[in-house]
Amino acid sequence: MEKGYLVGGRYEILGTLGEGGMANVYLANDTLLNRKVAVKALRYDLQDDESVKRRFGREAKATSGLSNPNIVNVLDVGNDNGVQYIVIEYVDGPNLKKYIRMHFPIPYHEVVDIMKQICMAVSDAHEHGIIHRDLKPENILVEEKKDPIQVKVSDFGIALALSERSITRTNSLLGSVHYMSPEQIKGRSATVLSDIYALGIILFELLTKHVPFTGDTAVTVALKHSKEEMPDLKKIDPNIPQPLENVVLKATAKDPDQRYQSVKEMGEDLSTCLMPERSQEPKFIPTPINDLEETRVMEPLDESKDESTSQEERPKKKMSRKRKIVLLASLVPIVLILFVIAMVIKSNQETTVPDLYNLTVKQAGVMLKSSNLSTGDVSKENDDDIEAGHVIKSIPVKGLKLKNGAKVNLVVSLGAKYYKVPKLVGKQYDDVSDNLEKRGFKVKLKYKATNDYSAGTIIKQSIPGGKKVVTKNKSLTLTIAKVKTVKPKMVKVRDLTGYNLKSIQDYADEAGLTLSTSYEYSDETEEGILISQTPSANSTIAKGGTLSVVISKGQDESKSNSSDKDSDSDSDSNSSNDSNNSNSSSSTTTVNKEITVPFDSNGDNEVTIYISDATHSINTPYKSMTITADTPVTLSFNLRDGQTGSYVVERDNKTVLGGSVNR
Repeated sequence: MEKGYLVGGRYEILGTLGEGGMANVYLANDTLLNRKVAVKALRYDLQDDESVKRRFGREAKATSGLSNPNIVNVLDVGNDNGVQYIVIEYVDGPNLKKYIRMHFPIPYHEVVDIMKQICMAVSDAHEHGIIHRDLKPENILVEEKKDPIQVKVSDFGIALALSERSITRTNSLLGSVHYMSPEQIKGRSATVLSDIYALGIILFELLTKHVPFTGDTAVTVALKHSKEEMPDLKKIDPNIPQPLENVVLKATAKDPDQRYQSVKEMGEDLSTCLMPERSQEPKFIPTPINDLEETRVMEPLDESKDESTSQEERPKKKMSRKRKIVLLASLVPIVLILFVIAMVIKSNQETTVPDLYNLTVKQAGVMLKSSNLSTGDVSKENDDDIEAGHVIKSIPVKGLKLKNGAKVNLVVSLGAKYYKVPKLVGKQYDDVSDNLEKRGFKVKLKYKATNDYSAGTIIKQSIPGGKKVVTKNKSLTLTIAKVKTVKPKMVKVRDLTGYNLKSIQDYADEAGLTLSTSYEYSDETEEGILISQTPSANSTIAKGGTLSVVISKGQDESKSNSSDKDSDSDSDSNSSNDSNNSNSSSSTTTVNKEITVPFDSNGDNEVTIYISDATHSINTPYKSMTITADTPVTLSFNLRDGQTGSYVVERDNKTVLGGSVNR
């Protein structure tokens, strides 16, 4: 299962904790309760074994009823797309095997405490009718953070299912045979007493750091369990209290009848084995059992000495033949057991799934065959990177271990997937961009100024619509419309000195300019004739811009009639009136104009604004600024009665905006 996969729609895989003989174990997060859990998923090569699947589920559900602080609790059981899984509590700590290696030698009182906890767990299971069948330090977890440490027995949920296959699976056998009772090795069913034997071996390992019997093969170890006596613990560690050694000897007696008859009995013996009053206890020596499979050969009866030689030879030959038959008969059970074990091990050895990536189906079949595997189902799908007919992936993936002869499914490429390129011209790019990226196109954009399409419209595509292409990393160039910038036509302003208003208006119409007119009194300029113009003569203005002119109103008659040199008082009075009239005629009103200065994405955006009113000249900059986007600006005009103001916005000495405003 890949990291991030949601098992049963609830348990998110965080990583792998380990691989067992029957199930792979993953660390996961329970998204519903937000806690870490362990997920055990039935191995891929066992998913087709209906008997294993039934027992896997049934026994897991049975152990979910167990509630013991020394048992790893089963939290959930389910099926995810055909894969059975068990969810158990996550114990953050090493297994007992690793704990022994890290902390050996372990004080006797701690050894006894660990064993008592294990016995409590196994005894509770036995009382509920569940036999573990695969007790070993690897199936016992240690919570070191607790003081004193707490141990928890795991794998009750798959014990029965494993029992049917443990003798037939190389890994399981090599891992479990060190703790397997003699009666199990001979093919008999596991019982409560078998679990007790395994507990005795675990206690031996806690005291010595190693198991009592070792060998190069599982068969060798199995025979030692059946035939050899337990090693003398006193020779390994002379300080071991005799009552504690006696617990090992009684739990591991070859004859099941001489062992503890219940785990509870064993736990009670452990509780007192370190007490001083038991220090002089004699060594427990199991009574040897007769090997019923071994037949004793009797000596031949003495014959009369006076019998002839031929008569003596005939019985001797007869007895020799009998001896051979007896010996062969006694060896048959042992040979048969060894043969069955050897054949089963040979037929159930495990192998590793090879790397089949990018091989042809034929090549993959050869690789699988060389790894003692076979080709399973072959499914096909498109892949842009793998050539048609070549393997994309195997299920299960490379590196996983399977039983010899197991089937490996293959996913084979149909070749790259072709897509029909849609017709994009005339569509808005924003509407299709996501779909193009999802299909795998590498989109490149070009922009073209045009007035034929609205901004953002696709006006050209490098791959014609309707053509079928492989989209992965395929370059698709799209030309996108943008608003065409019209460069204004510039007009050189004529010198209008001496022009009357009618002539000026005619010129403005001819040049395509907007005329803005204001009036002033003038003693020098005849009424109706131009006093001044903006822009000035021979300067340039954008066509459509505003030409502002001031036309003479002639002399101010009220000012000339008020002169009276004969009377000072009249003169003062008239001067006062002249001043009031002048102020009245020169009074101004502020008029605001809102404009938006356009941003040019391809040019210089430093702009200068000119305005013409009663207090500003069109030749003098009113405001200069640098813009980064279309920018609104408020222009304030001081206008006299009847006066028209004007403005011009320039960028790079070119007019980009112009207009007028009236009072």
